[in-house]
Amino acid sequence: MLLHLSIHQFALVDELELEFKPGMAVITGETGAGKSILLDALGIALGQRAEADSVRFGANKAEVSASFTPNDNARSWLEQRDLPTDDDQIILRRVVSSEGRSRGYINGRPASANDLKDLAQCLIDVHSQHAHQRLLQKDTPRQLVDAFGNLQQDARAVSQAFKHWQKNAQRLKTLSEESSEIQAQRQLLSYQVEELRELNLSENELDELEAEHKRLANAETMLLSGQQALASCLGNESAEMAATQLAYQAMNLLNQLDDNHPTLLEAKELLQQAHIQLEEAGLSLQRYLEQVDINPHRLQQVESRLGEIFSVARKHQIQPQRLYPYWQEQEDQLAQLNLSDDDLLELEQEVERLREHFQQLAQKLSKKRQKAAAKLDKEVEAHFDSLALGRARFMTQLEALESQQANQHGIDNISFHVQTNPGMPSGPLAKVLSGGELSRISLAIQVVTAATSQIPSLIFDEVDVGIGGGTAERVGRLMRSLGKEDGQVMCVTHQPQVAAQAHQHFQVSKISGDNSTHTQIRELNNKQRSEELARMLGGVDITQQTLAHAQEMLDLVQ
Repeated sequence: MLLHLSIHQFALVDELELEFKPGMAVITGETGAGKSILLDALGIALGQRAEADSVRFGANKAEVSASFTPNDNARSWLEQRDLPTDDDQIILRRVVSSEGRSRGYINGRPASANDLKDLAQCLIDVHSQHAHQRLLQKDTPRQLVDAFGNLQQDARAVSQAFKHWQKNAQRLKTLSEESSEIQAQRQLLSYQVEELRELNLSENELDELEAEHKRLANAETMLLSGQQALASCLGNESAEMAATQLAYQAMNLLNQLDDNHPTLLEAKELLQQAHIQLEEAGLSLQRYLEQVDINPHRLQQVESRLGEIFSVARKHQIQPQRLYPYWQEQEDQLAQLNLSDDDLLELEQEVERLREHFQQLAQKLSKKRQKAAAKLDKEVEAHFDSLALGRARFMTQLEALESQQANQHGIDNISFHVQTNPGMPSGPLAKVLSGGELSRISLAIQVVTAATSQIPSLIFDEVDVGIGGGTAERVGRLMRSLGKEDGQVMCVTHQPQVAAQAHQHFQVSKISGDNSTHTQIRELNNKQRSEELARMLGGVDITQQTLAHAQEMLDLVQ
């Protein structure tokens, strides 16, 4: 439960420290005094949206921290995230700068606003004054029934099963609708790929064929030039003198000179190297000429193969050098389109299996909802007498949806109906109830769901709007009963009959000076409570009779 609330430089609050106790606490004050500031500040600590204008004018930052006694759910939440768990308390803290930036902390560790909000759901539950309007929204009955029956985990499983089923069903539908187009694409690709397969081009074949064609086409020229070069190097019968012979002759002439001049020695060495290289060049030319083949038949084969490759490349409108990688790409694309009938049948079977799985989970959830709804109706009706609703009956209707109407929430259409008078037909809340009746039924539902929420702290923000007199007193008793034992209920109220039932009473007032305005919140003692109840009862002029009436209300509760 909430133990302590610390507020600094928030809205109209300078500094405020509040201690809370078990039981029922009420917050009262004049209209416009700033009762909402307390809940707004608490909301900041609980991860609600933080705005720059929440910082008190002239201050650099606002800071709010709230301390709670931990429960099992909160401890589990902290342990799952490796956050420190103190046996005595959990501290949620939020700092908001005047620029609108905020920082959150859980037990001193930095935390995001979403983390604060998630943890807060284990610690405190807020019921607003507009909850009765929410009852008229389509999804609210389902959400309340699931929360009351603790069926959120079952509902999540149904939602996940539905989404998985629909995802695969959509895939099957897409493939089925596009099957004719896919077949046409596959037919064209099959024809193109078959042609490329028949060509059977290897990865480097084009480069190798072009090089071979060049040799074969120029074989005669290459042979003649090579032979002439060979004769120049090594000589033949028709050659006057070969280069090797000339080099050898020059070496002999230089060897006859009796001079060791460095330049002459260098010339001798170069001639000797030239003679050796000319002989090696000649031998290489001989080996090359042995490989030069004047082969018209092979040339015709190479030209035919090249013509075939170029023809296919033109047909596919690509460069011949791109033909091989293009073939591989076409093969891959065809493989992707080749969803066989067996594959399609397998997908159909998977979709049917997922549909059956969803139906099984949804039916189980529906049965659990029916039990939870019956219990909810009974417990809500149990409060009707105390809320002056007479012999009205509350009914949660679960209507089975058609198979094609099933959705992520299951197979139920859940709505709240009421019968205000015996023998009269029941109808939806919005059509049968007046605004006041709707507000009181909403309060009964909130009280019932709050009692079963396993959340130790409950806040009711002016949920008693539209009621008064004896009904207001019964509402107060109801809230007081919720705060018994280890529970805690806080209520913002304008009703003295509700405020009288509290174990702890806080008064909010606004103090305005010449240059500043601030909100003050103080805990009231018994005498101060009498005066505050008298103000709520009597208006502007408070008489001794009003004070006596207020004290009598407090004494009756005690």
